[in-house]
Amino acid sequence: MLAWTGFWSNHFGNSFHFDDFPTIVNNPWLNHTSNVGRFFTNPRTFSAAKETADYRPLLSTLFALDYKLGGGPRAFIFQAENFLWFALQLLAIFALFRLIPGANYCAALFGTFLYGLHPVAADTVNYPLQRGTIIGSLGVIAGLALWIYWPRMLPQTLPITLKRVPEHGFDEYLRNNYKTLEKRYLRLIHLPVGLYLWPVILALLVEPAAAVFAPILLAYILIFENESERRPRHAIPAAVLCVGYWIFQTAFTWRFGAFSRIPAPNYWITQPWIVLRYLYAFFVPAHLSTDTDFAPFAHFWSPPAVAGYAGLAALIGFTVWLSRQEDWREVGFGLWWFLIALVPYAALPHRVVEADWRMFLPFVGLALAASRAAWIAFALLYGSRLRMAALIGVPVAALAVLAACGWVTYDRNAAWESEATLWSDAIAKSPHDGRAFMYLGLTRINDDHNAVLYELTRAHRVSPRDALIGINLARAYNTLSRPKEADAVYRSAIADAPAYSPAYSSYGEFLESRQRVEEGYAMATKALALDPYDLAARRVVMAVLADRHGWIGPRQIADDTLRLYPDDPDGARALLVAQTGIDHVAQVEKAAIQQPTADNYLNLSVQYYNTQRYDDSIRAAQEALRIDPNLPEAYSNMAAAYHAEGKLDAALAALRQALKLNPGLPSAAHNLQVVTAEKAGMRAKMRK
Repeated sequence: MLAWTGFWSNHFGNSFHFDDFPTIVNNPWLNHTSNVGRFFTNPRTFSAAKETADYRPLLSTLFALDYKLGGGPRAFIFQAENFLWFALQLLAIFALFRLIPGANYCAALFGTFLYGLHPVAADTVNYPLQRGTIIGSLGVIAGLALWIYWPRMLPQTLPITLKRVPEHGFDEYLRNNYKTLEKRYLRLIHLPVGLYLWPVILALLVEPAAAVFAPILLAYILIFENESERRPRHAIPAAVLCVGYWIFQTAFTWRFGAFSRIPAPNYWITQPWIVLRYLYAFFVPAHLSTDTDFAPFAHFWSPPAVAGYAGLAALIGFTVWLSRQEDWREVGFGLWWFLIALVPYAALPHRVVEADWRMFLPFVGLALAASRAAWIAFALLYGSRLRMAALIGVPVAALAVLAACGWVTYDRNAAWESEATLWSDAIAKSPHDGRAFMYLGLTRINDDHNAVLYELTRAHRVSPRDALIGINLARAYNTLSRPKEADAVYRSAIADAPAYSPAYSSYGEFLESRQRVEEGYAMATKALALDPYDLAARRVVMAVLADRHGWIGPRQIADDTLRLYPDDPDGARALLVAQTGIDHVAQVEKAAIQQPTADNYLNLSVQYYNTQRYDDSIRAAQEALRIDPNLPEAYSNMAAAYHAEGKLDAALAALRQALKLNPGLPSAAHNLQVVTAEKAGMRAKMRK
């Protein structure tokens, strides 16, 4: 145990990585545990980024508790808790391996340590976001262990020894009430409460892929309980729960990452080959990568695709044969576990065709199969003339395998130390993954902008149609005062991902900063149409509307922003500014009502115009004219409001009346020329 802990000793100082940033570090909904209720009703609260949103309410709750415990996103707390759940999972694995028929202590212990030291576990345990995978795996394992143990392996009589001669009153009570107590005990352990499903329910709320419990349970019944009173029909409650929840969760969240998924046909024809790659990785974990660059197959007749079909078919046939052999049933069940646990990831297309953490639960089955096969080999050697070699060689070989796995795991933990080490390792393992170059470049964003641009340019060259890379490259160009290149890359990112809201909102921020306000506003509005939770787009819209002094609009979007993000400082600031503007207009209205003078109504007309209340501006000017019919400024205000509404004839009439009253009014004379020219231009267009 100490050696196992030693191999994991360099895990606890590792940082956040990859999708940890939108889901944990920059997730505004984790700031307060009061948001827990929202986690169960709104999958968008799982992440600040739409493409990584998901419905895992219990996982978000755990993250929020960690936030509160650490006073924010402290990596050590998240990493330590991941490791705690992993340790609990290993205890559950050992218990399950001991409970499966035909298992024994040594094989179970070897299988547990083999799994606990496998480097694939490092790519899950070191990734705080994948705590859901760890807890989900624990729930599946615990559910199956409870199915096996409860109640058939519990004592079927009350486990109490009655003393022949009672020593005190309690002994006398037990003697007199033993039958009643035993009846209650038997009723309790045989209650039809589906105790084995409770860990699965909790697992589903953190990792929907835990729905594989139902087919794994069915495989267990068919292989080990075909002669018992339990039949496949007894797995129906688990099937209803797991399949029903998986369908619900998929339908609930499917729309979020739609733009980034690989086309389904290409994804599916690649998965048989990926299964074989996963199987190979269990025995030779030499090319683990945080973000794979393995491309989906273009055609179903591609040679690797055909090899994948044939290899998977052979593996399934071999698994069926093993499951029917009395001595090899445990190996067959382990292989079924491996194949079944991959189904959720193979069935639904994702952004990449493979990921290291997808092997985490399936490898429980391979650890069972490998440990049982190793024990069978040991038993055969022990029963032959090689008995002494078996007694010495097999334990040494087992320890050597575990030590080798532990060493690779320790090295893999080191790769997860920081973003720089992780993405350097990813580039070495996946040199065709543009995002690896991008993330490596972003690690230097605070000290060397030219180095950032260099890495982002490499990333864009490797993955030229990745919108996220394009956005970051455009930002790098803008930082280095190269706006033309930035503008071109932004437009390219939008063309490559027309349903990706950050492409529009980032471009909107850029345009607004370059004083191209109306264009920036249009881009931000498009972003909000795609994703109402796009905070960057909201900030652009709030800034533009505030500059227009249209206080009703800014207050509405500020209110809406604070409803979604209660702690957003920009939303609070925009609300304060808008409310101040609205209060000022209210004060002017009050002054006009209390003292209905021409000047007060004229001032009110100006305030209405500044807040884009053009009809009210016209009415206030008319009220001023009722008090003083010879007020040319009132006609000038009316003309401005009519022009804003596109009523050019009314604007011209008002301007002429203003000049009739005061021929020297400069603004009226200039505006008359502008409106006259504008109307002439419209007539010319109509004639064409």
